[in-house]
Amino acid sequence: MDQATIIGYAVGYVAAIVAVFLLFLPIIISFGLLMLLAGAVRFVILILKAMTVGFYRSLVRLFRAFAGRLGHGRGGGGLVPH
Repeated sequence: MDQATIIGYAVGYVAAIVAVFLLFLPIIISFGLLMLLAGAVRFVILILKAMTVGFYRSLVRLFRAFAGRLGHGRGGGGLVPH
């Protein structure tokens, strides 16, 4: 087998690899875009959860402050031991 045949086979293999890559390129791009979309959705859900936790904490803080003002009518601060 001479060098020209070996180089011809090598060029054929490289061309076949490039052709297969080009055939699968739309699938690879679609998969990449779906992964980016999934990451964006997870990020939005994370932000919404953080906002919800912050909202609930502020409501609890507001409720405790309001309940604390109502509960301390005559200066008694806490539970009285018996």
